[in-house]
Amino acid sequence: MNSPYSILDASLTSGDITLDIRSSIIEFQTFEHIGKPYVDATIAFVDDFGLINALSIKGTEIFTITMGDVSSDSTAAFTKYFFVSKIIDTHKVNERSEMVSVQLVEDTVYVDAVKQISKSYRGTIEDMISTIASNELNKTVVYDEEFEGSAQGPRNIVVPYMSPLQAIQWVKDRATSKTGAPIYLRASLYTDDLILSDFDSHMKRDPFNKKLPLRYTSAISSVDDIDVDKTSYYSIKAYSNASSNNMLRQYEMGNVGSYYNNLDAGTGFSSGEHVSIRDIVDEFYLTELISYDTVQTMFDPELLIGDKLSDEYNSLNVFQITSSNTYNQYASYHDETVVVDDNNNISESKLKIKNKIIRAMLKKNMMDIGIDGRTIFGNQVTTGDKVRAIFLSSDVSADNKDEIDQIDRSKSGDYFILAINHIFKPLDESHVVQLRMTKIGELSPMDIEI
Repeated sequence: MNSPYSILDASLTSGDITLDIRSSIIEFQTFEHIGKPYVDATIAFVDDFGLINALSIKGTEIFTITMGDVSSDSTAAFTKYFFVSKIIDTHKVNERSEMVSVQLVEDTVYVDAVKQISKSYRGTIEDMISTIASNELNKTVVYDEEFEGSAQGPRNIVVPYMSPLQAIQWVKDRATSKTGAPIYLRASLYTDDLILSDFDSHMKRDPFNKKLPLRYTSAISSVDDIDVDKTSYYSIKAYSNASSNNMLRQYEMGNVGSYYNNLDAGTGFSSGEHVSIRDIVDEFYLTELISYDTVQTMFDPELLIGDKLSDEYNSLNVFQITSSNTYNQYASYHDETVVVDDNNNISESKLKIKNKIIRAMLKKNMMDIGIDGRTIFGNQVTTGDKVRAIFLSSDVSADNKDEIDQIDRSKSGDYFILAINHIFKPLDESHVVQLRMTKIGELSPMDIEI
């Protein structure tokens, strides 16, 4: 079925010249990633009017692309501005025309490329990120509505000759939520603002398609007769497992069990303790990031190696030297965060090592799927959202069982979206989306609606 979402307007500006190239576009792709504060893109178009020769493309030209519903003037449209990064390829279509493929980046990347900053910033990490983005990149940072802020508190940080995006990334990597989970600064197709959020708040939300899961099967339907025309919106056209489920590597990197030791050069005090992914998972359950009736898939809690559970070993020893009280009442970049536990005792949090483990586990159960673009664009789904997907078991003998028993529990579940690739082909009126997503828990039977 043809998609109503496509390119409404496309123009190329070079100096004082602006050309409308919408009718010449063969394909336009956008790439969003939860870890990137900008959107990448590629565009392929037919040059049969001497565009490359007339403009002598140098890489500073601007593509203005507006996307929306071609059949409705009242539907919101979204405009993005891209600089030419490089010409990927050109080849002749015939004697008088050629196909041109161009790599694009948001204007933010070009501004970043020419700047270096060396400044001192004081305040919370999220305030520093907002200040750098506003002053150096002319970008507004908005907080996700459920973002509770980083756990690190006010700090004094000196940025040592970095570009603005490098500085933001460096500062952000020091921030975590109270559970040690990552903080994200991400871009979206649907706004020019940058969005600051955290893993915890994303995980507490329901999937956007909770009542109509994506399905890689036509045998099980979660729609009734009046919704049959919607089935194409929620059909998975293709999927593949990303080559990331290497549990041995997780053990080798200390992401299951490790020992964390910190020496404070200012006080001479040394502290250390064993850190296990089991404790992190338990905290996810306690804070309801994972439902109690969900089986986590990050590690095997019953695996014995010798006479000990696998996560009780220290497969990696992490030693770190920090210096406290460098700026009196303000913590520096590396200072550990002091938190109060449930018994009001002050304890060192080890949030950095937790953050490392959580980031690694988010890459463990990744899957790539292709679906109808209307599902994503129509719901304004972006990275960090959750999506529910159901897959049939590969056991053919399950065909005679109840529908619930036919479901592949290891693949089916709620997924956390890491990256989104929109592919528009205006001449075919097609719009498909590729999602890269990760799963940390299986669905309970009561959550599976068929």
